[in-house]
Amino acid sequence: MQHKNQPRTVSLYDDVVGSAYIPENHLLRRLRDRVDFSFVHELLAPLYHESNGRPSYNPEVLVRLIFLQLQYKLSDRGVIERAQTDHAFRYFLGLDWNDQLPHPTSLTKFRDRLGEQGFKALFHGVLKQALQRKLVSNRRLLIDSYSVQADIAVPGFRALLDRILAKAIAGLEGVAGLVEEYEYLRFEHEGLREDKSYRLGGEFRKQLLAEWLSLAELTAQTLEEIAPERRTGAQRESLELLDEALQRAAHHGRRNIRKDDLLSDVDPDARWGRKKRGKQAQAGYSEQLAVDAASGLVTHVEVLAGNSDDSEALQSVVDGHLESVGQKPEQVVTDSKYSSGENRAYLIGAGISDQIAVPPAKGSKQGKFSVADFALEFDEQGTPRVAACPAGQLAAAAKWKHQSHAWVFYFTKAQCAGCPLRDRCSRQKRGRQLSVDQHYQLTEEARARQASAEGQAAQIERLSIERHFSYQQRQGGRRTRYRGLSKNRLWGWAWGLYLNVRRIGPLIEDELAKAAAESCTPVWVTSCPGMIVPGS
Repeated sequence: MQHKNQPRTVSLYDDVVGSAYIPENHLLRRLRDRVDFSFVHELLAPLYHESNGRPSYNPEVLVRLIFLQLQYKLSDRGVIERAQTDHAFRYFLGLDWNDQLPHPTSLTKFRDRLGEQGFKALFHGVLKQALQRKLVSNRRLLIDSYSVQADIAVPGFRALLDRILAKAIAGLEGVAGLVEEYEYLRFEHEGLREDKSYRLGGEFRKQLLAEWLSLAELTAQTLEEIAPERRTGAQRESLELLDEALQRAAHHGRRNIRKDDLLSDVDPDARWGRKKRGKQAQAGYSEQLAVDAASGLVTHVEVLAGNSDDSEALQSVVDGHLESVGQKPEQVVTDSKYSSGENRAYLIGAGISDQIAVPPAKGSKQGKFSVADFALEFDEQGTPRVAACPAGQLAAAAKWKHQSHAWVFYFTKAQCAGCPLRDRCSRQKRGRQLSVDQHYQLTEEARARQASAEGQAAQIERLSIERHFSYQQRQGGRRTRYRGLSKNRLWGWAWGLYLNVRRIGPLIEDELAKAAAESCTPVWVTSCPGMIVPGS
């Protein structure tokens, strides 16, 4: 496609209609005057051919349309229809009244053309303007997550198998050499659909589910008989879904494993997530934001599956901030969901102050003694050598447990027998076992920092990041617009760009107002805004 950016000249529409019908304080008027979108042309030039194909639509206008979509919660068709008649939309887009708007499908094609990396580049293009104006302080970096619900209905497992098998078996129709297998699988599938024995009780339901899984295994084996280079896209997708469904069945009832269960054939990347204990789980994704505390500007965005652990995302989010800003922050402030010894060691190694909130010690809420209630003695290498319990009993020669990355002290049965504090200490028939994490000292140092005035101020300031999530939620960001992790990552960068455009405008206005106030020094300059000259 061809695209050549033409310099825009001021028109009668701008001079008359724009100034007459759009107030000076209108959001879109202020943003057009303060935020520059012209970088889009140079940034996206490699995606367009200079002479091949029909001329393309102006990509800067398409980016502005995507901003309007998020600002006013509009679909592709809705934003084009409103731009047909809305003066403020036309003014923000930089279009005269006789300029043609793109077809709604152009926005879909534009998003597909840019992809995740293209939207990431757009986000960095807007953030670069803030960095050039030195609006990012980089003193405190706030990190938090936001749950985005997938726009899907989660079927029961048997219904999910039915849907996957229907597509998989249909994909085998007409495949050379598999005619008999196709007919057999289709016949078995129809028979299972008609079987209503699950209504007779739990045992019948288990037996019927086993038959469904057996058919799923047989269908997967049949798909694998097709050479990889001869499989269609639908066949590859069906085989992946069958494998994930069988893996989910293998995980059922097992403990102490991290389940990554397939929930839907419509959005296979969505996963159950629960950000707060006691809250209902929802299927979707987790959006990670890094925000500069002083300016409120977003410096990095990540979108992960809903079952992702926040503590495992911190290091990549900080690395993303370093890539965006070019230098490390002085402090990283998060809530206790990000707390782990590995994250604290990472921040200290990078020379960043750790202000990750420390969760309450295990058992303390129930009135039980935790490891923090024991007096520990460490050697020069940081290895715990002696532990003293609240009753004064000592334990030494801790054993290293590789699986839990912790040292374990063992108090004998004789030490714990008859102890008046036994009810608050241990329910074990033998003596108390005390586990000391390898990063225990880092955690206790962080607990002391959190109790200080600086630590309390950092955690209070951390709450400001919630405004970004609440604003995104009000603008329609509670649910996903698209399906699949890749497209939701793309949309995550779009939300980051939107939030920064909204924030950069007021920041630049404050900067200009401050500069104007500082320039007004002589008392006889009557043009200084807000100044009263004696005798005038």
